[in-house]
Amino acid sequence: MEYSEKAIEHFMCPQNAYSMLDADAEGSSGDPSCGDYLNFYIKVRDDRIVEASYLVFGCCGSIATSSMTSVLAKGKTLTEALAITEDDVIEALDGLPESKIHCSNLGVSALHKAINNFISQRTESFMKIAIPVDEQNIESNVCASFGRAPYYLIYDADTKEATFIENSAAASAGGAGIKAAQLIVDSKASAVLTPRCGGNAAEVLEAAGIKMYKTVSAPIKENIEAFAAGTLSLLDEIHPGLHRHGGN
Repeated sequence: MEYSEKAIEHFMCPQNAYSMLDADAEGSSGDPSCGDYLNFYIKVRDDRIVEASYLVFGCCGSIATSSMTSVLAKGKTLTEALAITEDDVIEALDGLPESKIHCSNLGVSALHKAINNFISQRTESFMKIAIPVDEQNIESNVCASFGRAPYYLIYDADTKEATFIENSAAASAGGAGIKAAQLIVDSKASAVLTPRCGGNAAEVLEAAGIKMYKTVSAPIKENIEAFAAGTLSLLDEIHPGLHRHGGN
């Protein structure tokens, strides 16, 4: 099999081939058998790759697959980009010669390393995570309400230490969400994992620079693991504030 027109196009006019000086993370991959080497760069906003670039030293197959990998990655969420496979790259190029199939691993491997490096860096930057919980037990579940949760788990991503604080606002006649959010701000948490949040509470958290992520299941541990793996999405469903009627 010869190179397809699509593969030749990406070899002759490679897309996104540049060094990204302000990248959020990068990953590298090489093939000792042929000497090909690749650096892959990503810029991430709201868990989505908004820019992807690379510098590659190698044959036309490595250049074409690196180019296509960057095209496939750009615009995808981190989870979607981690799901990109060598077969996806080969299919997008309308095939590769049998002797160049191994080239497809170069870009995908470097992309995945860049994403994992970003996730690792992010976890380190979010040293404290706050989660509304039903009980003072890390084996229990995430509470369905943010403002009315009886407790908050404050989890240190560095030391793995778990502490609980009581939500003194849970029984408030009004403004529970705002008061609860201030508790989180005072705890020095930098991220909140919650299934929902009211508009008033969200304003307090956002003003303090605290990011909110949507939980994916009930167990606390599963959500901590999902956050560390970078698979939780930012919470984008903010409910209107309920003035004089408690909070979410």
